[in-house]
Amino acid sequence: MKIFPIFIPHLGCPFACVYCNQHSITKSKIPEPSKISSDISRFCKFNQNIEKEIAFFGGTFTHLSQTEQQDFFDLVQPLLDYKTSIRISTRPDFINENILSFCRKNGVKTIELGIQSFSDQVLESSQRKYDSKTAISACKMVKKNNFNLGIQLMPGLPAFSEKYLLKTISETIKIRPEFVRIYPTIVLKNTVLEKWFRDKKYFPLEIDEAVDIVAEMVNIFEKENIKIIKIGLHSDIEPENIIAGPYHPSFGELVRAKILSERIFNKFEQDRTLIISPSDISLFKGFEQKMLNELKQKIQINKIPISIDRKLAKNKFAFRDIKAKKWW
Repeated sequence: MKIFPIFIPHLGCPFACVYCNQHSITKSKIPEPSKISSDISRFCKFNQNIEKEIAFFGGTFTHLSQTEQQDFFDLVQPLLDYKTSIRISTRPDFINENILSFCRKNGVKTIELGIQSFSDQVLESSQRKYDSKTAISACKMVKKNNFNLGIQLMPGLPAFSEKYLLKTISETIKIRPEFVRIYPTIVLKNTVLEKWFRDKKYFPLEIDEAVDIVAEMVNIFEKENIKIIKIGLHSDIEPENIIAGPYHPSFGELVRAKILSERIFNKFEQDRTLIISPSDISLFKGFEQKMLNELKQKIQINKIPISIDRKLAKNKFAFRDIKAKKWW
């Protein structure tokens, strides 16, 4: 699946959520229709035989007027076929049967909902303007109408706690979305959260804390066969727009390194060689060898015998009775 993203920052959004500054995140302006059309045509031409989606991100798509939605849909309509469909992102409080019918008629296949949390306390504290009942109802409605459902979650919002995290994880598993995005809450410039942070009314997660929390979420979701398609905000946000919080340009890799390290530790076999995928070398050697050093400390060993097996998939490992090619 290939995605062609079209960013429409804050378009259709009726509220300014406490954490949100879409213009800081995307650095994008709404493109001209003629440019959207030509870019989509080029993308589809180069990916003719690949399943693909044209995705409208960054706004509350279903809160646009039907005329505005139709204008965007019409840019894509000539290119829709059995391998090409539309993806939109929106809020759960702007989902109903009429909206879904309109989306289906226009070739929408996937709907991403910015749920953020299934805790009423977190939603209220974050001024999301809807409750968990609304969020759950919207998810079920999307699924019932045979759309692919994506859910976006944000650990670390105001009032966040382990209790509310477990509730959010539990509700997500019950709903069984096709995929999840996880974005730990960052304090962005010119947001309500920035004011609360400076007034010491809000305290963001520390980076190590966020890695542990998100690793827990990823582990649970993947055991339930719920796909994780994105961890952490993208890496090209301007540094001056980040005030505080667990931002790292490779946050997803930090989480994957944490998960892999724990799995290796739990199954570690002394006197055997650890076999890893070449795709995971960066997890071991990157970030000042943080993962490798923590693993050696937990195992209480100075060097780990390692060999690389190109046949192993990413995030897979084994222990074998062979001579080590490397000692890390």
